Amino acid sequence: MGNATGIARKAGALFALISGLGIGVAQASCPAPDKLKATSFERHFIQEKHVSGLNKPLRSEGQMSVSEKEIVWHMSKPFDVKTTMSSTGITQSVDGGEPVSVGPESSDIAGGIAKSMASMMRGEWSTLEKIFVVDASPVPAEGDWVVRLTPHDERLGALIGKITIHGCTDVNQVNIERPDGDGETIRFDPVKL
Repeated sequence: MGNATGIARKAGALFALISGLGIGVAQASCPAPDKLKATSFERHFIQEKHVSGLNKPLRSEGQMSVSEKEIVWHMSKPFDVKTTMSSTGITQSVDGGEPVSVGPESSDIAGGIAKSMASMMRGEWSTLEKIFVVDASPVPAEGDWVVRLTPHDERLGALIGKITIHGCTDVNQVNIERPDGDGETIRFDPVKL
């Protein structure tokens, strides 16, 4: 039982820390990616992690909530793991259990992770320019806009690779391409304010 909980906790941490964003409907005219309005919201997500050597991607789904104080990444399938990130740290609970401190011990690091994820979801690209090269393609006449994030720090780049964010009125999909060939796609339902 303890081993299964440990695996679920690790899987939840991996999905939560790597991830962040969405699924919207393409519209005739999307606002620029820096015009996103939502600051607090909930999003259903489906995440697929593509791992070399596996025939099918690892799939999870759940609910993400963003507020001024914290981000909650609640994976409900295939495991029930709730990860909460705030300026005070990162906690997880498995199957509704007591939250346990996980991840970086420094509240500065945990706060930085939470702030970066919130900035991506809110379209606060200038905040992300401290960590990433932010390349926003011109907004097309039809379809989604695209923003690419490439880490300034080579060590971070070796860990997470490149992030491509798609959206229209909000972020609807995030693709993570890792240097080792693995990757992830996270799709979000539209924002519920």
